[in-house]
Amino acid sequence: MPNRADLSAEEETRAGHTQLMIAALEGDTVKVKHLLAKHVDVNAKDGEGRTALMFAVANSHAAVVKSLLRAGARINSRARDGGTALMLAAASGDVEMTRTLLNAGAKTGYKYVSSGATAASLASKGGHTKIIELLENR
Repeated sequence: MPNRADLSAEEETRAGHTQLMIAALEGDTVKVKHLLAKHVDVNAKDGEGRTALMFAVANSHAAVVKSLLRAGARINSRARDGGTALMLAAASGDVEMTRTLLNAGAKTGYKYVSSGATAASLASKGGHTKIIELLENR
């Protein structure tokens, strides 16, 4: 999952990143709320099947994540590689983000297509014991 510094303007266009995805990636809560008020597609996907929610989660932008969820972001949307927002949060070790996603209805059983890794196995690999506990209690 890229961060803003990794994306040139050409790559943004080629990969199909929307203004909402870019604002979510940057953690620009004001712009995210502005775009959502204009009724942009909160569930649009880029060329890899990633959503604005995934970009916000991957970059630990909690306020943006909450705004996207309130606007109807699909919590269990899957990228082409099978990844979900929950898997990104679990892999990064972000306990609060993981809790937020679980409380919003994130499912725990999805797997990456290539490796079969789940949110729990990613958390385990990273030694994120608190996240493992949260996932086991679901």
